[in-house]
Amino acid sequence: MSGPEREPRAGGGAVLAVCVLLVGEFLAIFDVSVVNVLLPVVQRELGAGDAQTYLVVACYGMAYASLLVTGGRLGDRYGIRPLFLIGTGLFGLASVGCGLAPSIGVLVAARAAQGVGAALLFPQVLAGIQTVLPPARRGAAVGAFGAVLGAGSTLGQLGGGVLTRLDLAGSGWRSAFLVNVPVCAAVLVAGRALLPGRPPRAGTGRPDLPGAALLAVTVAAAVLPWSLPGSGPGRTVPALLVVAVAGTAFVRWERRLTRAGGAPLLHTALFRRWTFGVGLVLCLVFFGTQVPFYVVLSQTAQDGAGLSPLASAGLYAGLGTAFLAASVAAGRADPRRAVLLTTCGPALMAVGYLGLSTLRADQLHPADVPATVFLVLNGLGAGAVAPTLIRFVLTGVDAPLSGVASGLLATAQQIANSVGVMVAGALFRATRGPDVLSGFHGALWYFTALAAVTVTLAVVVARGQEGERARREAVETAEAVGAVGRSEG
Repeated sequence: MSGPEREPRAGGGAVLAVCVLLVGEFLAIFDVSVVNVLLPVVQRELGAGDAQTYLVVACYGMAYASLLVTGGRLGDRYGIRPLFLIGTGLFGLASVGCGLAPSIGVLVAARAAQGVGAALLFPQVLAGIQTVLPPARRGAAVGAFGAVLGAGSTLGQLGGGVLTRLDLAGSGWRSAFLVNVPVCAAVLVAGRALLPGRPPRAGTGRPDLPGAALLAVTVAAAVLPWSLPGSGPGRTVPALLVVAVAGTAFVRWERRLTRAGGAPLLHTALFRRWTFGVGLVLCLVFFGTQVPFYVVLSQTAQDGAGLSPLASAGLYAGLGTAFLAASVAAGRADPRRAVLLTTCGPALMAVGYLGLSTLRADQLHPADVPATVFLVLNGLGAGAVAPTLIRFVLTGVDAPLSGVASGLLATAQQIANSVGVMVAGALFRATRGPDVLSGFHGALWYFTALAAVTVTLAVVVARGQEGERARREAVETAEAVGAVGRSEG
């Protein structure tokens, strides 16, 4: 047993601690997509084949997604500070390996190590917010968590191109990785000084290693096949079989461990709130529109408008700025406006998608005004949704389970990214005619449909939360009346 829990703080130290956590979160999300525009340059310089090059993206996503829930459970058990610092340290060392990689094999291995580090540090962010802040101040911080979650994906597209263009110390594309190193060092120093040293609550029983292994296999099979170029029954069918078999085995093992009084990887208390489960589905739908849209947009700009990979990154300048502005505003908004934000936000995204479908391919250029306007509308809509959505899903999650909840949320995001890219890419190829524009239009209609589904699910979750709140208030009122009656008796 650990000592008594540290009481949440309300001073400047707590704010600084949250800032340190959010920087770590940004690093983990930013590096998911920072290499997307660098792949052609990496491939030429390291003399790699197509499959090897795509592994630079896929191995990070696979390691990251498959270990997120395990990282969250370890944080809930052993405390946020040690797991956050270990993850940040591993992430920084792996970034050195990426930046100095002499071959594609070393780069792929270092990227996988980066993913492991990210999976350890990321789930501690939400748990840390729950630990260092009093309840009255957690809403805005959770909103900031959601803003960073979306902004990291958006700015990663732009950051890879900008960092390569800056060519820091003549390092070229390697600067996209080496820039992480001083940031990780600063986070380690600040985190050691500011983050609480005791766990939110002591764990019981041995770690659920079989559950962790089964879940890792399930998520890896759900992520890796869609992250590599090409698709077909030869890859899809075996991957789905692995997901079904390993996933079923994982659920059965967790139920068995729960009945035996052990410490399962996924606590059933999380899913007693049905809005949490529906909220995860909402995350899958919403995040299925973000990175997949960026991938299709970049491909259309390069193939249709003739932009270089680095020049196409300029398309995300206005979109990223709008996303940041909207997410900051949404993070500070009254929680009672959550339904408004999560319905109007996807509507703005849909307007952006439909507007882009009216443009010629050569208009997909950073200097084109209509293209910029439609991309800004998309950024405003997505920025309004991301932080609000996180508050939707995570509100009411008990502090001892916040690490696992955060890990599940990020896992849903990674699965949505990988599967969304595959589906959008398949539609892009299936509807592509003699030019690239028809394929782009097909993908845009798909994203518009997902935006509509996001609105519907947001309303369902909001009504469910209102019902839960009403039931909770009724129980509290009944308990208060009963207490008064007993005291009078």
